[in-house]
Amino acid sequence: MLKYFDMMYYYYATFYKRYYKKTSGWQMQAVFVVSVTQFVLLIDILMLLNSILDFKEKVSIYEKIVLCLIGLFFVFYNMKRYEKKYQYYKSIWGKYEGKQKNLYRFLTVFTTIFAWCFVFILAFIFDRYK
Repeated sequence: MLKYFDMMYYYYATFYKRYYKKTSGWQMQAVFVVSVTQFVLLIDILMLLNSILDFKEKVSIYEKIVLCLIGLFFVFYNMKRYEKKYQYYKSIWGKYEGKQKNLYRFLTVFTTIFAWCFVFILAFIFDRYK
């Protein structure tokens, strides 16, 4: 699974690299998008488990604090993990062309969009998250 997020980092870093002159700008954007996607996927899993197991109580302030800390952990972990790794990932995924490259780009964008849409889908289906 981490390899998939490495691929996401590479494709987002390649996308943002076109718009930023400084290295830190496009690297931080890519790290932030990957971190937020990981966090939202975690939220999706928790919402799905909450809906299936049918917990009725509301989320406490302590659980919200723990979720915020987990989100910050994702950001700092990914900053450390992807620091100065763009060239390494370019050697791995930069060689793909054509349909395979387009497939990887599609999967990268699809995962990000689906992670956000799944939150709203779960909220609509179970009608409890208002």
